[in-house]
Amino acid sequence: MATSSQIQRILIPIDFSDGARDAFAAGMKFAVEYSAETFILHVSEPIRAFDWGKEKYIETAEQIERVQEGVQRRINAMWDNGGLEAVDRRKVHMVVRGGRAYQEIIEAAKARDIDLIVMGVSHEGGATAERVVREAPCSVYCVRSES
Repeated sequence: MATSSQIQRILIPIDFSDGARDAFAAGMKFAVEYSAETFILHVSEPIRAFDWGKEKYIETAEQIERVQEGVQRRINAMWDNGGLEAVDRRKVHMVVRGGRAYQEIIEAAKARDIDLIVMGVSHEGGATAERVVREAPCSVYCVRSES
């Protein structure tokens, strides 16, 4: 794993599972410890509407906006319940992307020059976490849920 002086940007993918909630808390503790800029990423399957005139699928901006608002509400609830008062919220950014979770996590890590990804993994394992660990451009810290 990167040394503490090298951890300046952390990515925390969340899907609101128990593992993701635990990873959120662990990632925010790292953010405080290293005074790191932190990106909270939620990946949603693309929401599309059929455009009969062009006969192809197009993104629906209103739906994506609603997803972003919902994600922000959930993040705020996690924040309020997490005892994370020491975190500098000015250094925390929310990102909502559409697509395959592992691909979007990898792309976000590359695009933002992330030093550490902190993500949850289920007891059954997890294809997303496994793919991220194999393909990530940085260290990945997996948090197993207690549930």
